[in-house]
Amino acid sequence: MLSGWNITGLANVLGAKAQAATAVEAVLEPTLPRPSPAITPKRRRLLEPAPRQLSAKKHAERLLEWIYANIDPSDGPITHAAIMEFYIEMLIEQSWTARPWNPVAHQFRLITTGNRKTYAWIETTTGAVHRLRIYPIPRRAARATANRQDSVQLRSAA
Repeated sequence: MLSGWNITGLANVLGAKAQAATAVEAVLEPTLPRPSPAITPKRRRLLEPAPRQLSAKKHAERLLEWIYANIDPSDGPITHAAIMEFYIEMLIEQSWTARPWNPVAHQFRLITTGNRKTYAWIETTTGAVHRLRIYPIPRRAARATANRQDSVQLRSAA
């Protein structure tokens, strides 16, 4: 009678011989080309290059141009909620993907009011008065003049 070790050893030897036999058969059989795997949506995303996304500064500049083209800025400052709605409308019109709002709002603030946040007390349609974040939209000529003055100051400082 075989002991437990001998049975295990015999099984290991027989298993190794069986594996060797299948390895020899695999070498002797002609290899057929494997069909290419199906392209799944995940694989397609990995294979295709990512779409180039514009910077937050470009989004803010384009938003200001969109406001100039579609809204009369002489009506007064625009509230934060309205700017966000305009941003969504611009994205839909341009077929762009949205960027996170905070970096775009920061760049938009730098373009319109410098590094200063502007608030105003505004009366709502119900008669309540709220302190709301506003963006005073500069006129085109004033903005171009300010940019020229900034560049002159930078040149003279250098």
